[in-house]
Amino acid sequence: MKAKSVSMQSIGLTVIYLLLLGFGMTFLVGCGNSSSTTGTVDKGQDPPKTNVNQNANQPVQGVPAEIPSTANISVDDLEAVLEDNKELQLIDVREAREFATGHIKMAFNRPLGNLENSLAQISKDKEIVLIDLNGSRAQSAWHVLVEKGYDQSKVKVLTGGMLQWRGIVSSAGSNSGADTNNSSETNTSGGNAAEPKPEVQEMVGGC
Repeated sequence: MKAKSVSMQSIGLTVIYLLLLGFGMTFLVGCGNSSSTTGTVDKGQDPPKTNVNQNANQPVQGVPAEIPSTANISVDDLEAVLEDNKELQLIDVREAREFATGHIKMAFNRPLGNLENSLAQISKDKEIVLIDLNGSRAQSAWHVLVEKGYDQSKVKVLTGGMLQWRGIVSSAGSNSGADTNNSSETNTSGGNAAEPKPEVQEMVGGC
């Protein structure tokens, strides 16, 4: 009887041991799966990196792109053409208030900011000379016209603009800086300024 009691006790302990072992294994497996995922991050695809060089070849805003050297016309050459009565379209792309202070005879005022809306008034069949204060805005206007289908061989930019036409700057100082709407007439070129050419004042809209 005593032996049977001991045997039953051993069986009970064995069952308890197996149960504990089973719970222990379950716990370990669960912890193992948990630890394998703890701290993991869904990497996915890296966010696209900005290409810092993608605009490297684009012109800086406010600075006109270069034009071919053949697109420039000097003050003396323009004056000679006008004296020969050659039919030209003189397009002054300055603002109206600047144009009113004085402009080349027979020039028409077509401000750069509204130039695309004025294309119907600019013939593609005649040669064009673009004029501004010092040449920078005229260079921008040159690109506008060429992009709109004007023959670039017929579109010229007055080198040095009205500053050189007026003899305020020399050819050495022409087209050397950004053309703002400032019509200050100080000779800062360091060169010998040419004699001023004739111009018309207070004739907004052309003459």
